[in-house]
Amino acid sequence: MSGVNKVTIVAFAMMLCILLQTNISKADIFLAGDANGWGFKLNGWPNGKTFKTGDVIEFKYPAGAHNVVKVDQTGFDSCNGAGGQAFTSGDDKIILTQGTSYFICTIGPHCANGVKAAVTAN
Repeated sequence: MSGVNKVTIVAFAMMLCILLQTNISKADIFLAGDANGWGFKLNGWPNGKTFKTGDVIEFKYPAGAHNVVKVDQTGFDSCNGAGGQAFTSGDDKIILTQGTSYFICTIGPHCANGVKAAVTAN
């Protein structure tokens, strides 16, 4: 491999790293439920918010009192967490992918009582 090719590859790798860092640094962090946190007082959260792919939703709640399960739309509509990805730390940070992400609490009747949120990232 010639010296010119090595320099080109290194320069390309450095540019890629800069672009990736710039994209990551633009991500916003949203607290699920705002000041109320993840629980019974979601009050229409996340209505009125704009999310981007790569943004982070932080779910804060008393560990053991709630959980967060990322489900598909069917699981969201039926409050069924089977097959979903469960988070239970009480301080869960989930990076949004493009499209709509669905989150529910599967403890007791919490989901049926409104502890659920659908978030769309563009």
